[in-house]
Amino acid sequence: MDSVAIIGLGYVGLPLACLCARKGLTTFGFDVNKKTVEKINAGISHIADAELERQVRKLKGKISATTDEKVISKASVIVVCVPTPVDEKHHPDLYALKSACSSIARNLKKGQLIIVESTIFPGTTEEVVLPILQESGLKPEKDFFLVHCPERIDPGSRKWGIENIPRVLGGMSKEGTKKAKNFYGNVLKAEVFEMNSVKEAEAVKLTENSFRDVNIAFVNE
Repeated sequence: MDSVAIIGLGYVGLPLACLCARKGLTTFGFDVNKKTVEKINAGISHIADAELERQVRKLKGKISATTDEKVISKASVIVVCVPTPVDEKHHPDLYALKSACSSIARNLKKGQLIIVESTIFPGTTEEVVLPILQESGLKPEKDFFLVHCPERIDPGSRKWGIENIPRVLGGMSKEGTKKAKNFYGNVLKAEVFEMNSVKEAEAVKLTENSFRDVNIAFVNE
């Protein structure tokens, strides 16, 4: 696993791309925003964060950003970091996630590991992501591996960066889970915990977010 393609170069994907590039991985970045891609290739961060700006500048030329989805086929690991906001009715908007999965399906190669970091509700990986990937004609957990590892990041924090925040992950199979743990183990300093299933990993992020929301509401009272 010496190459990675990050799909979505926002506040989650860009720091991960920088981390992977620093660790010596051949790093590709795919984003639909042409201006974002142009800035990153020029060594300029489109996100206002002093440390991230420094890293992007220092790593100029080591992150190959593009709007061409074909770059996905060049990586051994694909990490999906697209936003999953809620709509005006407070329902999850999975448009970007579905679009990213369609791009992967059109360029999927045997042996690739796909990791979804986007925040999703339990069941999304199996009921939304997997069916789209299967449109490639490849068989899950035989031709490719699918894992969910919810993003955990504290933007702007000097103490807790992407490299030292503990993570959890759960795959569709034990083999996929092991592959993902090995990938993160090579780039993170923090501990990575294996869940027994994809749904467990999905539930962890929602539980954490709910806990944080309740605490914020309590403090505001």
